[in-house]
Amino acid sequence: MPAAGANRRGREVSTSDVVALSVHGPETAPALELVPCASPSYIASLKAHPGLDAFRRPADQQAALVQIAGEDRGCVTVAAHPETGRLVGYVAFHAPSEVETWGDDVSGALVELGAVEVVNELRGQHVAERLLAASFDGGRFDDTVVFATLYRWHYDLPRTGLGELGYRRMLERLYGTVGLVPKSTTDPEIALDPANRLLARVGPSAPPAVVAEFDRLRTRRW
Repeated sequence: MPAAGANRRGREVSTSDVVALSVHGPETAPALELVPCASPSYIASLKAHPGLDAFRRPADQQAALVQIAGEDRGCVTVAAHPETGRLVGYVAFHAPSEVETWGDDVSGALVELGAVEVVNELRGQHVAERLLAASFDGGRFDDTVVFATLYRWHYDLPRTGLGELGYRRMLERLYGTVGLVPKSTTDPEIALDPANRLLARVGPSAPPAVVAEFDRLRTRRW
């Protein structure tokens, strides 16, 4: 059976890192398991829930998560039903995209919180918060800057009933549970819309050079 977890550098770790998560629902409903920084083989062994379609088709999203989990700065924390092997939620971290401002990172250490997704039937049960907490547990990202770019055109408005600013505030509260806070920036894409936002967490052990590089990128002149 494939090992469940892998750390940020892709090495396998013990399945003792698996976290049991109880969710509200019928007494017969199985608890979920959270696997921080799951290995590519473990993610590939799961069955994607058909409701994981916020960004792309579930099978395509699962393939993307497998790829991210194998990258040097990749970390994918997953929520799965232990009895069925059904993937029902995830949070994905990766190196900044080369086509965006942050891809010019010369430190080679910045980490982007790229996506959080939980199937609709489990929303409102704090699964996303627990996925994030498991991801940061044990000081996993304390030696770097983790940032998230919130773009209006990525917001899942129809399923939530929220407006654009309400959705942004919801994400700010969610990411704030693990220490990401709003940061000012000159990034032109974020400046396109008031519903966009840059959030970041500066790890307590982040080297000054890494912090300075993040500040250079977010305040650069265009």
